[in-house]
Amino acid sequence: MSSLAGTFLVARPSLSRGFFARTVILLLRHDEDGAFGLVLNRPAAVDKLPFPVFIGGPCKMDGVAMIHGQSDWLDAGDENEEICPGVYVGAAEQFQVAAEADETEEMRFRIFAGYAGWGAMQLEGELDEGAWIVRPAHGEVIFETPVQELWERLAPRTLPEPSLN
Repeated sequence: MSSLAGTFLVARPSLSRGFFARTVILLLRHDEDGAFGLVLNRPAAVDKLPFPVFIGGPCKMDGVAMIHGQSDWLDAGDENEEICPGVYVGAAEQFQVAAEADETEEMRFRIFAGYAGWGAMQLEGELDEGAWIVRPAHGEVIFETPVQELWERLAPRTLPEPSLN
């Protein structure tokens, strides 16, 4: 299977229980060793931070992860990994800029505690079982869609249940 890095994994309606119900994940890495991504639509309840934090998945990590869509944060000499069109992995420098920004500034970034991870061939098994649908990812969808509407926007349409009357 070719790499799905840079795409959305959208939980199918049949994945209705547990942490991954109604989630949208941005896959950052996918190869023969497994997959790694961030859940985009699980805001965390945190106080006293100048920005929202999202629960990126059930797996713990040291520190936080950041993605952003701020092209003005990119340095020409640096290797800026573009995950999908308009989305980059943030580094310490971008995190510092986000932390110091005025709340009135319009910025395109997300901070994550935790991640979603799969071992070798685990995600492929879940895809074969029909748990996820793969959609193209783009920064406009991530940063311009209200978080509470993200899954509804990307979820596969289902047929209405037929009436038994």
